[in-house]
Amino acid sequence: MADLRVTMAISDYEHTRDIVHGVVRPTGIELACFVFEVEEIFYRFTRHREWDVSELSMGKYVALKASGDETLTAIPVFPSRFFRQSSIYVLADSPLAAPEDLAGKKVGVPEWAQTAGIYARGWLVHDVGIPLRDIDWYQAGVNDPGFATHRFPIGRSPRCCWPATSTR
Repeated sequence: MADLRVTMAISDYEHTRDIVHGVVRPTGIELACFVFEVEEIFYRFTRHREWDVSELSMGKYVALKASGDETLTAIPVFPSRFFRQSSIYVLADSPLAAPEDLAGKKVGVPEWAQTAGIYARGWLVHDVGIPLRDIDWYQAGVNDPGFATHRFPIGRSPRCCWPATSTR
């Protein structure tokens, strides 16, 4: 019997390189891997389904399922292994010294439904004790100026930070 042909897109992780480069081969599968940055993978897969298996953020998967998309099935494989609370940054000379200091402040996120942001917001609410409405949320770009896409679920419209020099 011929091997099952499967295409997969994944970002470049040290712990997945052996399967991506064919050093480790799954039995009974002819695997063709595509390596892209996660933003490209998520965009292309959610819009065009260009490959059979795709790295996809938990946040995006849950949002798709909640909107009624029954075309995807998650498997318990987590290629991105990252402590999400380490995704909160402040300037070195900031007077903010503790997570509690974020209450009443402006906080930027690249995308509201991004998994890292979901985990960080959950931590801020459930562990730190700051209700989401007590933070002034902005949607902004990481490498490019931001964009506004939809209302945040906390009842505030996202403010975008573009142009990057905006004083809003």
